[in-house]
Parts: sequence; C-alpha cells; structure tokens
Amino acid sequence: MYLKSVNINGFKSFSENTNIDFSNKVNVVVGPNGSGKSNVVDAISWVLGTQSPASLRTNKMEDVIFAGTDKLAQKGFAEVNLNFDVDAEKFNGTEEISIGRKLYRDGQSEYFMNGLNCRLLDVQEFLSDVGIGRQQHTIISQGQIAEILNSKPEDHRITIEEASGILPFKLKKDKALRRIESGEKEIKRAKDVLKEIKKQLKPLKEQADQALIHEKSVNELKKLKIELNILNYKKYNSKNERIQKEIVEINEGLDDLTKSINKQKKLKNKINNNLGESISLGSLYKDTSNKVLNNAEKIKNIAQIANERIDNLERSEIQFKNDRESKKVKILNNSNLVSSLSIQLISKKNNLKDKTTELEILNNELLDIVKKQSLNIEVNEALIENEIKYLNEYIKEKENNQKRIINNLDNFKKDKEESKKLITTHENILNINNIDNKNFNDIKNKIYYVFHREIENIEKNNVLNLNNLDSKNNMLEQKNDQLKSINDKDHFKEELEIQKNKISKDIEIIERNVSNLSNQIISTTEKIKFLNDENAKLADEVKYLNNSNNSYKIEELKNLSFTTIDLYQKLKDASNLLNESGQHYEYKYGDNNKNIIEIENEIEKFNNKYFKLKDQKSNLQITKSEYSNESLNFYSYLINIEGFTLDQINNYDITDLDENEIIHNIKTCEDNIEKIGVVNYLAKEDYDSLNTRYKEIKKSIEDLLLTKNQLNSHIKEIESEIIFRIESSFNSISINFSEIFEKLFPGGVGSLKLTNKENLLETGIEINAQPRGKKVKKLSLLSGGERSLAAIAFLFAIFKSFPSPFYILDEVEAALDDANLHRMIDLLNYLKNDAQFVIVTHQQQTMHAGDILYGVTMEPGSGSRIFIKTKEDFESLVSKDTK
Repeated sequence: MYLKSVNINGFKSFSENTNIDFSNKVNVVVGPNGSGKSNVVDAISWVLGTQSPASLRTNKMEDVIFAGTDKLAQKGFAEVNLNFDVDAEKFNGTEEISIGRKLYRDGQSEYFMNGLNCRLLDVQEFLSDVGIGRQQHTIISQGQIAEILNSKPEDHRITIEEASGILPFKLKKDKALRRIESGEKEIKRAKDVLKEIKKQLKPLKEQADQALIHEKSVNELKKLKIELNILNYKKYNSKNERIQKEIVEINEGLDDLTKSINKQKKLKNKINNNLGESISLGSLYKDTSNKVLNNAEKIKNIAQIANERIDNLERSEIQFKNDRESKKVKILNNSNLVSSLSIQLISKKNNLKDKTTELEILNNELLDIVKKQSLNIEVNEALIENEIKYLNEYIKEKENNQKRIINNLDNFKKDKEESKKLITTHENILNINNIDNKNFNDIKNKIYYVFHREIENIEKNNVLNLNNLDSKNNMLEQKNDQLKSINDKDHFKEELEIQKNKISKDIEIIERNVSNLSNQIISTTEKIKFLNDENAKLADEVKYLNNSNNSYKIEELKNLSFTTIDLYQKLKDASNLLNESGQHYEYKYGDNNKNIIEIENEIEKFNNKYFKLKDQKSNLQITKSEYSNESLNFYSYLINIEGFTLDQINNYDITDLDENEIIHNIKTCEDNIEKIGVVNYLAKEDYDSLNTRYKEIKKSIEDLLLTKNQLNSHIKEIESEIIFRIESSFNSISINFSEIFEKLFPGGVGSLKLTNKENLLETGIEINAQPRGKKVKKLSLLSGGERSLAAIAFLFAIFKSFPSPFYILDEVEAALDDANLHRMIDLLNYLKNDAQFVIVTHQQQTMHAGDILYGVTMEPGSGSRIFIKTKEDFESLVSKDTK
C-alpha cells in the first residue's frame, strides 16, 4: 500500500483544484520559501485527522481555507482527498481507497471515504488498520525533530506506543476506566435513589398493610352482615311457618267448636220451638250479653294488635333514626375530609405545575450547556454574547417595568390618602346633619378594600419582579465570567462541566419531588374518590331510611287503638247491663226449662274455648306480623343494598352459622375499621411498584458491581498485553536504533534505556548517544547536527520496527552538514524499498536522492502550483546540455 495521489482544492495557498500523483518510491517536494510546499504536508496531515490548528500553523481551523489575493477571490471551503493504492485481497477486491475532508467557513466539517460521507472515527479505524497511527508519527517535521530531542523519557515511551499499536489498547483501557467511573457514579446515584425509596417503603408498607387489613375487614363485615341478615330472614321465615301451622291447627279447632256451638244452638232452638211463648226472657238477655261480650273481646284483640304494631313501628322508627343520624354524621365527616383533601390536592397540583416548569427550564439550561460543550470556541463566544445581549435587554425592560410599578404604587398610595380625606369630610357632614350613614359606610369599606387589594397586588408584583431581576443579574454575571474565561479552553470546559453537574443534580432532586408529588396527588385523588363513593352509598341508605317513615302508620294505629278501646269499654258495659237484666228476669220468673240452661251452659263452655283459641290465633297473627316485618327488613337489605336475588338468599347455606358469634364478629370488624380510619387503597399498588423498582435498582447495582469486576479483569488483561508489547517493541527498536546510529555515526554507540523496568506502564525511555571520540551524558551537549541526526536515528529505528505505508519528512535535514546529510541519504536508500517517502527539502543532495521531483511555485497574486519532473527527465536534460 502507498499514497497514490493528493487532490487539494481551496486549502491554504492552493486556490485551484490541484492533483499530485506520487510514486511508491522517494518523492521530493521542492520550492522557494513561501511557495506552499509545506502546505502539501499540512493538507495530508489535515485529512489524516489533525484537530489542532497549531499543528497546521494557524490560529483557528477556518484559516486553512484559501483567504484570497489581490487577483483571486477567497474560497468558501477547503477540500483535500488522499487516494491510496491498496492490496485488493485485504479490501474485498478494492484496489484503491480514498479518504477526504471538507471544511466550510461556518465551521461545518465533513469526512468522506470513497466519495461517501462518513465519521472521523471511520477514517481513523481505516488508518489504524493500515498502520498509520492516530498521532501521525509518519509525518515528521523539523519542529518535531527538536521536540524529540527536548522531550522527556515518558514522551519517548508514548512515541513508541503510538508506533507499535499500543494506543488502541490504552484507549480500551481508558474507555474501561471511564465506564468504571461512570458505573461508580451510577452506583452512587442508585444507592441514593435506593436510600430515598427505602425511606418511602416503610410507611408505604404500613399503609398497604392497613389498606389490606381494612379491605379484609370491610369484606368480612359485608360477608358477616349478609350472613346475619340471611340467617335472621330464614329464622323469621321459619318461625312464621311454625306460627302458620299453629294457626291452621287453631282454625281447625275453631271450626270444630263452631260446629259444636251450632249443634247446641239447633238443639236449643228445637226446645224453644217446643216450649213456644214460654221461652225464658232471662236466657235471651244472657245470650245477647254473651254475644256483645264476644264482640267486645274481638275489638279488644284489635286494640292489642294495634298497640303491638305501634310498639314495633316505634322501635323500628328509633332504630331508623339512629342509623340515619349515624350515617349523616359519617357523610358530614367524609365531606369535611374531602374538602380538606381537595385543598391539599389543589396545593399539590400547583406545586407540581411549578416544579414541572422549573424542571423544563433546567432541562433547557442543561441542553444549552451540552450544546456549548460540543461547539467550538468561536460559536460558544457568539452564543454567550447573544445571551448577554438578550439578558441586558431583558434586565433593562424589567428595570423600566420596576419604575412603572413604583410609580403606580406611589400614585395609588396618594389616591388612597386623598380618598381618606374626602371620605372623612363627607362622613363629618353626614354626622352633623344626623343623616343615616349605613350605605355610606358600606361604600367607604368597599373603597378601602379596593385600595388595599390593588396596593397589595402591586407590592407582590414588585417583589416578584425584584426577585426575577436579581436572578437575571446573577445569570448575567455568570455569562460575563464565561465570556472572560472562554479563551481559557480548559477553564471554560471545567466551568461548563461544573454547571452541568449542578443542574443535573437539581434535575434529579426535582424529578424525585415531581414523582413524589404525582404519587401523593394520585393517592389523594383515590382517597377523595373512595370517600365520595362511600358518601354516595351512605346517601342511598339515608334516602332508603327516609322513605321508611312510619309516622303516618303509627298515628293511624293510635287512632284505631283509642277508638277500639273506647268501643270495647262501651260494649263491655252494655254486656254487663244485659247480663244484669237477664239475671233479674231469671230471678223474677224462674227458668222453665232445665235443658235450655244446660244447653246454654254447654254453649258458654264452647264459647269460652272458642274465644280462648281466638285469642291465641290473634296473638299468633300479631307475632306473625312482627316476624313478617322483621323478615321484610332483612329481605329489603339483601335485595336493595347487597343486590341479592331470592334464589341466592334461599340457596345460601347457613348450616354452621351462629348468630351470637356473627354479631360478636361484626362488632369486632366495625371496631377494627373505626380504629384504622381512612386508608389509601392505592398504597398496595404503589408499594408493589416501588418495591419492584427497589429490587430492580438493587439488581442493577449488583450488575454494575459485577461489570466493574469484569472491567477490572479486562483492564488487567489489557495491561498485560501493553506490558508485553512495550517490552517487545522496546527490544526491537533498541536493536534497530543501535544499528542505525552506527550507520549515521560510524564508530559511535547509541542505545535506549528504560528508566523504570519494574513499572513498564509508566516507565520512560532515555536516548543515549555517544559519537565516536566523545563522552556525552546528555543529548543537549551534542551539536545541533548531531542532535538532529540522533533524533532521525530514533525515528528511523521506529520506522524499521513498525513500518508504515509511507513517511513524510518536512525539512528534517535542514540542520545537517554535507557529511551527515550524505549519511542520512544513505540510510534513506537503505530503507526506501520498505516504504514510500515524501520529502520536503531545500538540500540538493536530497533532491538527487529522489525518484520524482515536485516543484511548488507561486506567482504574485496567484496560488500555489505543482510541476512534476522524474529522475529520468533530469538525466535526459543533463545529457542534452552535455552534448
């Protein structure tokens, strides 16, 4: 592989598109001072990736673009392309590869490979693959010769590392160290986050446990209430069934008694028919008395039933009232809590909005700093100047606004004082004339309130404006400091990095605050929703209880009870009167028929049994009615509140249920729920989410620590490889240096020495040079030519140990005399078959050593031009002149 050609357009002194074709041997570039021959070397160095303007002998990178002359206009860009002849087998059949670089005046830069856009990294990887170092040890100038002589031993080691390919390993090591450093920062940050999460986990776990206990208690309470209502519903239904059976049996007894009574009455009627008019008037009175008494007892039973119903309804009404009041109090407490939570929610939302705005501002500032870090000094300087200009304009506007605010405040205060005087005068007039001033006082208070409100608002705006003004002034001072320090590139970058770290930490803190506020808002919202849902349910229950008003029924039953008791008393009095009359007539006239008396006694006996059974039936019907009411209440709860169907109620298994145990458990659940109070049902979900994050971060820390250990192992492997390469490279270069030094200094001794053999990673390399007949301990004691020749020996030793496809020597032999120059040319001839050489020189001996001469010239007001002559061309010209 060798450098086949260089195409230059608009670079430094080359105004036109210039193509230079090189041979694979020794190419010599010559020309007078200022013609632009060294610009050829700069062009090659620029494409190979040089980023320092000083290396290209300019103040800034844009200076490499052709600046124009009296006759030629300046160029808008500089472009250089290098074409390499390569081994087709190594590059998939490609015989030629080109790399290029283009720079515009606005600072935009582009890299090309085979005419296609690429990255600088792609170009560097290609050059590294073909043996051209990143630091371009293949390009040697006269200044670099001096640098080698003046360099420290550690710098000599770095030169050997670059040539021997150790640099990629050091880059890998540096990359691994940066990853370790970054990983340690991530671990530290993760541990900080873990610490914060740990603080939140404990209270959140307690809330989650409380919510779980509350949820279990609520579900258990609901289940217990359902079981109790179903148990009571079925119990009262079962009682009603038993009562119904008893009523059926009583009805059968009543039917039998009715038949017996009717039979006796028929027998009595038959006897009476036989007796005719001689029937006992006393018996008739007694019989009528018994009938009236029977009716009185029936009416009494009605009164008893009414009173029982009244008692049941009053107990139910008291129970409903207590439940209703209890639920109203619960609704009121929930509403107060919702109101309090709503105020907190509004405050948290406003706080979240402020934090989000602050976070957005900080992100923009961070983005601005990152942008500045990636830009060059000139662009950053322009950006900071624009920011300073904007801040000055902004501050000026705010200061004017501040003056207007103060003027408005003064005007309002003056107006307030004048208004007070006018109001006081008018108030005195009203008092003197004894006029009612109530409406006037309302107007006066309203005027004072308006003044107070406006002055307070203006003062608040004034404080905000002053705070904003102070913030902008501080920012302006920072920008001015940045502008002053921008030329100190390291200080400027360090300051940007400090600002970036500070803003990043602020962003982390605010992000955590935003996350906490968001979680709190969600939690508060869920609490409000839970309380509103509970209030809605309680409101439905209150509405149901309100609809269950029994006052009208109680009043009707009381009227019925009063009426029936009054009627019962009247009927009882009538029965007694009839009975007395019957006894009177029996005593007066006697009884003409014993049979009738016996029959009447039998009828009375049957009637007593009948009325007794009737009373039992009435009592059973009252009890059944009570049980039916109770059963209906339980049924209504199950249907309306819990949403059960009749089939579900009937199919519910109550075999193992105990009413007392259920009531006790309900009391326990209610006490637990009351003790727990309001809970956050989202706490469990939040806890699970936060706990998952905690585990993930912990796992991440473990992975980072594992990666750190792996990277440390990798670094040890890299260091072992670097040590091996340094040792082998040093041995090879040392041998070649001794050999080449002997060629350049016949009879002299040159050697390389490690300053610290125990630590090859940091050891320096000393160059020892002893020309024949001299004892020199330091290179600085050698003559200028000897020092240059020793440095050339060192460089050529590196070249021989680690060959590069080409080498460029820019006036490296300027300090050599003819004898030493002749030795260097002999060395060049010795090495020229191993690599391509491009030499920039003024020396005639060096010109003679070249295979092709490239003459660089520049006419006044024009750009650099190239003229090419081969060795054969010169020889033919010389032979013609000889003839």
